[in-house]
Parts: sequence; structure tokens; C-alpha cells
Amino acid sequence: MAFNIFKWILRKTDDEPDGGREVSVGDFLDAEMDSAVMGLEIYLQRMAFWTCVRKIGSAVAAVEWETFRRGKRVKAKEYWAWNYAPNPNQTKEQFFQKLVGQLFSEQEALIVEWRGNRYVADSFGVEKHLSGDIYHDITSDGESIPGVYAAKDVLHFTIEGERIKRILISIASAEGRLLKAASSSYIRSHGMRGILNIDDTAETEPDFEEQYEDLVQNKFKKYFTADNAVLPMFKGYTFTERDNNQAAGKSEIQGTRDIRNMMNDIVELTAQALGIPASIATGKSVSDADFKAFMTSPVMPIVKSITQEINRKLFGSQLVYAGTYISANYADVRYTDLFDVANPIDKLIGSGAFCINDIRLRLGLDIINEPWAWQHWMTKNYSTVDDLLDGVEDNDPDPPDKEKEEQDEKDDENGDG
Repeated sequence: MAFNIFKWILRKTDDEPDGGREVSVGDFLDAEMDSAVMGLEIYLQRMAFWTCVRKIGSAVAAVEWETFRRGKRVKAKEYWAWNYAPNPNQTKEQFFQKLVGQLFSEQEALIVEWRGNRYVADSFGVEKHLSGDIYHDITSDGESIPGVYAAKDVLHFTIEGERIKRILISIASAEGRLLKAASSSYIRSHGMRGILNIDDTAETEPDFEEQYEDLVQNKFKKYFTADNAVLPMFKGYTFTERDNNQAAGKSEIQGTRDIRNMMNDIVELTAQALGIPASIATGKSVSDADFKAFMTSPVMPIVKSITQEINRKLFGSQLVYAGTYISANYADVRYTDLFDVANPIDKLIGSGAFCINDIRLRLGLDIINEPWAWQHWMTKNYSTVDDLLDGVEDNDPDPPDKEKEEQDEKDDENGDG
């Protein structure tokens, strides 16, 4: 993106003698500069938005969609569709990235089944009816999906939209103005400056206006932008450069820092608007609390919405009540180091809550095809209250300590008591 930062300002002021006029680079941002800053503002906002959305999409795509039949976990047809191949053209990661992208950019997303495969719609039309909406004119990846679909035949997801849109637009507008101010200040302080003196006699020349425009619009521009250049001057013109190196050196550090900080602000504010901790968006110093907040909002609400929509549309109440449904397993959302979870694994198995194969499945390991790997174990430290009180008499004092009693008697005899 190129910035036209050259605004040639030749001004005749009362405090500059002999018709002296100051020629500066970057005194003010012209229309092209405004357009460039606006373009940068939009680019940064889009970059921040999609960075955050991709984080959410990756987390949703990492969820394992487990299928159950009559209460038992099985790898049925739906398991393959939602975990491996939703359609011939997309992987699970690509599919859910597109779903989340549509959800946040359009505030709604539609999944339609066509020829045994599932696709995320790019666009669709909908007719609202209390008895069930009707969907039509559905497109995906540039192709039209023929037919009209009832509400029960599609998966439709929505998210609060206008509020998010307004927040993001406000962030972009506010940060854009600050970015423009910082860029203008940086360019103005960093630009070359000088004084152009024009004799009164030069202004009386018949071709003065043409010479003046050529000098300002062409020759000065080439002179200021070239690594090595010679500036030809007309008779009656004198140009003196100002030493702006020291001020420019200081302003360069501060100016670029301000601009970088504002870029970071755009990312952090966008993340906040989408319910993402700033550390997640930037990938810097992510704490356990930040990750839990990220999962709580927005990942888990989206996953729950997907789970509910699948169960109510693809399975229905009778199958769900009978134990046939789909469920989300979040174990793979975050990388787990085996040595970090060794103690928790011991507690989970020792308490009888999980069997060995349950743990191996959640760690992404192969199961052990042995009966003992499916058994539930419990350490001897776990016992019922009745077992702990068995054989213990109520209100039975501790047995007397004979050695202590004998020592107390000796102390009394010696007068030490």
C-alpha cells in the first residue's frame, strides 16, 4: 500500500521576510493519504477479525463428535461425517472453519445435506413461517444446490449480529482516526523541510505561475524522494533546507511505536468484542484462566448450539431419549502433555470414574483390546463411612498410655508437677 505523503505547501506568511515560503513534506495528509489510511484501517480490522474467528474455528474443529446408540458409544455414519468427511471437498477443519466464519461474518450459518454430503451455504433465501421456515436459492462454493428445503431438513445457526457489527464498526472507526493522527504526526515530523525564498521580481515574470507549479509539483517532489538529486533553481528563487534529523530521529521511534500499539489495540479490542481473551488472539502468555475463558465464551456456546441442532434435527426426541444421540468431547481442543496429566490420570482411574481405555481415548491413543482395560478400578483408600466405622465403638476413649501415667506419677513424687 503506497502512501502519497507529499503535500506541497507553499505559504506566504507575515512573519517570513522577503516572501519566504516554507516547503514541507507531510505537513498535511491529502485525499490520497486519507484513502490509504482508511484502507489500512479496514485491512487491520479485517485481519484482527479473521485472526480471532480462525482461533474459534480451530477450537470448534478440534472437538470430537461422539455418537451413541442406546447409551453406548459407537462409530456410526454420523461419526464419520462430522469427524472426517462432511463432503468430498473439505476436511473437518475446513468445514468448521467455514461454518464459524459464516456465523460471525453473516451472523448466521446454514448446513444443508445434498446427495449424502453436508455443505455450509454461502448464501440462501428463507421464508419465515410459524409452522417451519422454508429455505431456497442455496449456494455453496459458487454452485447452486437445487431444491427447496424445510426447516427440519437443514441445520440453521444464528449468533447475535447487529451488536457485534456495531461494536466492530465503532472499533474500526475510532482506531482509524487515531491511526490517521499517529501516521500524520509521524510523517510530518519525519519529513524534509526547507524555506523557499522568491524575489518580488521573479513574481512579475510572465511565466511565473508555470515555473512555480513545475518547481513545486515536479522538481521538489523528485528532489525529496530521490537518494541523490540536484535541484535546479530559477532566477530569483532560493531554497534552504532545515536540519530536521534530530527531531525526526526521536519522532521515528515514538511514531512507529504509537502505530504498532494502535495495531495491537485493534486486535485486542476486536478479540474483546468477540469474547476472546487478548492473549488468545495474540498468542502471547496464554494462561489457564485465559484458555478457560476462551472455552467458556465463545467456543462452548457454539459447540452446544451445533450439538443441539444436530440432535433435534437428525435424531429427534425419541432417539435421544432412547440414548441415541451425538455429543461433543472437548479433550482434543488443547494439546495435552502426558507428563503434565500423569497425576490427574491416576486420580481418574483410581477413583473408578474412568477405565484405562476411557483415558486412552481422550488422549488420542489406541485402546487396549483386553477385558481388564475396560474394567473400572478403585484404590483401597476409597471406602464407605460404614466400613470406616465398622468395629469402632461409639464414645470409646483412647486407650491409656501406661508409660505416660508412670512418668506423671514419678514427677508428682519428685515435686515437678
